[in-house]
Amino acid sequence: MSGAALSVRDVSWRPGRGALLLDRVGFELEAGRVLGVAGANGAGKSTLLRLLYRFHRPVTGAVHLDERDIWSMPARDCARKVAAVLQEQPTEFALSVREIVALGRRPHSSGISIGGRWDTELIDAALEQMGVSAFAGRLFGSLSGGERQRVMVARALAQEPQLLILDEPTNHLDIRHQLEIVALIGALDITVVTSLHDLNLAARVCDEVLLLHRGRQVAHGAPEEVLTPKNIEHAYSVKVMRQELSLSRDPHLSFHL
Repeated sequence: MSGAALSVRDVSWRPGRGALLLDRVGFELEAGRVLGVAGANGAGKSTLLRLLYRFHRPVTGAVHLDERDIWSMPARDCARKVAAVLQEQPTEFALSVREIVALGRRPHSSGISIGGRWDTELIDAALEQMGVSAFAGRLFGSLSGGERQRVMVARALAQEPQLLILDEPTNHLDIRHQLEIVALIGALDITVVTSLHDLNLAARVCDEVLLLHRGRQVAHGAPEEVLTPKNIEHAYSVKVMRQELSLSRDPHLSFHL
């Protein structure tokens, strides 16, 4: 896998004739970099991600992968390049974990069947990487929320995307699996955009952070430049204190009303 350069150029979006939920947001992200999207509830994080994986079409601006507008691509070509893992996953369909992960190969198939040697190797590798090989034969709906999240990340990895979109990937996960997801994000050789509520986690795992407030861009850049008390107080309406942890010497943000 290899990443694609992402260019988001003054994108806005509204539902029908409603108010803008995202207002002229723009940034450049080099191939292989990790961008964290942060902001309070209602800031526009999920709306932005939906534009990136072509669920919504922007009402202004454009999204480019390697200088190509994603809406100029056939849908199948875009599906080969962009994978998304959402916060909530449907559980009603009767598919096994392995069958779910195998769906990641669907954009690459030339017919109705999946199951060539290369597909099998990729599916096995994704199952192993996310630690879900042991229950590959279980029904997806029988898993816990955290287990389902890991399976959906495995499906995305099997897709071999150039851009991976993760909407709150640590939701439903215990501390151990949160750390595993964080380590995975840092190790991937692709471009990653992820929304995160935990700003300390964003500072730890992301090369860059985009901070949103009510659909508008507050700041974009390196975590230490964006996650300042002034920016955070504006975006979240809370007081912020920046501390240094004594053992690791890592900066840590604490919040109070």
